Amino acid sequence: MHGRKSLDRMFSDKAAPERTAAEWIARLNADDVSAQDAIVFRQWLTANPEQAERFERATDLWDMVPGTAPSRAPVVTRRRALGGVAALAVTAVAGTGVFQAAYAATPYRTGIGEQRRVVLPDGSALLLDAVTRLHVVATERRRRLWLTQGRIDLTVAPSATPFTITAADRAMTAGAGRFDLRCDARDGAAFTAIEGRATIAATTSTGAAQLLTNGSRLRNDVIDRPDLAATRAWTSGRAAFHDDTLATVAEEANRYSATRLVIADPAVAGLQVSGMYRMGDNVALGRALATLLSLRLRTMDGAVLLGR
Repeated sequence: MHGRKSLDRMFSDKAAPERTAAEWIARLNADDVSAQDAIVFRQWLTANPEQAERFERATDLWDMVPGTAPSRAPVVTRRRALGGVAALAVTAVAGTGVFQAAYAATPYRTGIGEQRRVVLPDGSALLLDAVTRLHVVATERRRRLWLTQGRIDLTVAPSATPFTITAADRAMTAGAGRFDLRCDARDGAAFTAIEGRATIAATTSTGAAQLLTNGSRLRNDVIDRPDLAATRAWTSGRAAFHDDTLATVAEEANRYSATRLVIADPAVAGLQVSGMYRMGDNVALGRALATLLSLRLRTMDGAVLLGR
């Protein structure tokens, strides 16, 4: 962010109301955001219902396509654009707690081997798996989550406002319940209803909305009923495989360990693996796979190499 624009200048541009909303998003995302900003923002937001609607609309644009905003919006760094719309969290002047912008979506992310639990303002709860990126807004009026990468366990609290989740090119609207949600380059989006019901929005390929109920999953436009224990194994630090390729196992394992599991011989990448394995120790996993598949194992420079 290139310096702080005066609030007087922000409000003086009456000819560009959409820019004003976009500038507030950028201001709430700034490193030097202050308690005074929170106070003035609240006054601006409540002064006119149209301004709240403009701010919400601009937030949705930036949320769904990171970096997208009205063309006259101030410059935002690449780091912040990739992180999505930031939330404002500053200590109130009176010391009464934390003020979070009413409509701005909050970004969350985890790194390799990291899991994180989050309780949302509406009472819903998240468990983020390793290498996961999302942003979410959960207020009385709006409950929306955008999963960009990774996996989450989402417990949706009861509310009259439905909870909408977007991942890859799919959208799901859920009621109260528990859901396993994944988004990756290999499978796209996968939604599983552990408990409760959800509706998957129609796409041009399916032509109709699809219903998920207790125990059902949508993956690759197909609804099935997976083994829920295997589906949720990641929540206890394990991963379940069923006739998955060794390359797939390595890709999954590398989400949990800085020591890379490397397939050194392309000829063995397609070997099939089944079973439940503890994640986080790729040396131990490599040894187990080498024994199972009669492979040679080598370790070097922070990597475990498997081959013939």
